[in-house]
Amino acid sequence: MSLRIVTIKEGLPTLEEAKRRLLLEVRRCHGDGISVLKLIHGYGSGGRGGVLKAGLRKVYSEYQRDGDILGFASGEEFSIFHAASLEMITAAPELRKDPDLERSNPGVSFLWIQ
Repeated sequence: MSLRIVTIKEGLPTLEEAKRRLLLEVRRCHGDGISVLKLIHGYGSGGRGGVLKAGLRKVYSEYQRDGDILGFASGEEFSIFHAASLEMITAAPELRKDPDLERSNPGVSFLWIQ
């Protein structure tokens, strides 16, 4: 399997704890040969965008800049019409059947690991 799904919001972590969990998961994916990490972070109470969603999404660009990930897509972007999403679908073909494909889900993100 080339896809790993992690529910980072489980246990209602602080942003700092969620960032630590994310880094650990990215490292595990590298070690396990996982191509794509689907991260379920939630979208915040009332649908306005929560602390985890906003805080974690800021980290993705840093990870890409540092070479820890190749790219990423927010749940809102995850589509066959989005370049990074297409690369991830190629790397992890099971994403073609992912329930969030073309759904604009703000509570998830996809990280292209390798």
